[in-house]
Amino acid sequence: MQRRARAVVLNALSRRETGILTLIADGLSNKEIARGLDIGPETVKSHPKSVFTKLGVEKRAQAVWRAHTLGIVITQ
Repeated sequence: MQRRARAVVLNALSRRETGILTLIADGLSNKEIARGLDIGPETVKSHPKSVFTKLGVEKRAQAVWRAHTLGIVITQ
């Protein structure tokens, strides 16, 4: 079941969303992500909201935990 859930989430997330999710898992703030990707903070702000919806969570920590349990991001 987890393999199927992982595939569904990976198909739902865009490449940018997956990248931003990885940076969130690394502990970066929206401002740090924006600076690193050379995009506006408001653009960054919209991506986590979309990621949260696709993962069925409400907070950053929940998103990281869910992505980690699905093997989408690696956390230390």
